[in-house]
Amino acid sequence: MKQHLLLIGPGYLGKEILREFESTGWMVTVASRSTASGTKVDVSDVNQVKILAEKLTSSDSLPTHIIHCASASAGRGASSEVRLKSYKNVYKNGCENLAAFFPDAHILFTSSTSVYGQKDGSVVTEDSLTEPDSDTAKLLLDAEQAILDANGTVVRLSGIYGVAKSYLLQRLFSGEAVMEGKGERILNHIHHHDGASACRFLIEGNYRGVYNVSETTNLTLKETYTAICESFSLPMPPSIDSEPRNGLNKRVSTERMLELGWVPEFPSFLDAVDSVAASLNLTKS
Repeated sequence: MKQHLLLIGPGYLGKEILREFESTGWMVTVASRSTASGTKVDVSDVNQVKILAEKLTSSDSLPTHIIHCASASAGRGASSEVRLKSYKNVYKNGCENLAAFFPDAHILFTSSTSVYGQKDGSVVTEDSLTEPDSDTAKLLLDAEQAILDANGTVVRLSGIYGVAKSYLLQRLFSGEAVMEGKGERILNHIHHHDGASACRFLIEGNYRGVYNVSETTNLTLKETYTAICESFSLPMPPSIDSEPRNGLNKRVSTERMLELGWVPEFPSFLDAVDSVAASLNLTKS
């Protein structure tokens, strides 16, 4: 039987996942809340997921694999109540519904390293405590559990950046960036190319369980700002008397992935900074 991937959420990461799988001959069905992106389905709606499963069954094209990488619809400006509802619907309910109606598929859920609540700069592995303060991260853990109970795969991604996307670079070039305290907060990133390749690696290798996917060289905020400002002849951002953003500070380890044989194209944010800056039309002065 031909490998058939049902991709839930063709957003920034999802589009790259689609490219990864299609380039290697997979059959891919794309589904999202938007009619502009393939099959329309709201995974938080149990009836819609049931209808989708019945439709694919009747057409003899049940997916062998599913990747849930849909984003919560609430934006940065949304209230905490709206954000929580969106997280619960898209992540927790969505994962539970997919596991219920596609019991034979290998499901991979793209979660986040925000589930680690460490604040002391320590190294966190997949076996580290997951005791986040934020309610959104707790809902991600609920979603993860639904996938793990279904013998699926959870990918905990660091902050995603890539072609035409880098909040850090844009703030540096616009002069809006600031450095908290001495800039000792550790940054954890992953290029969207590497995030997508990691998902395909885990699916094709039939790896189950939890995996961190992050760059292999984690620099501090100061180290990152210093290198970029020197390279692009930018002034260093001003320091402010502030605790690390969200109070979190950790060094995400992706050693488990490396031991399996996965290698990122961009081991550090600095390895990609020139190409990402060019994609954003940010140039050296």
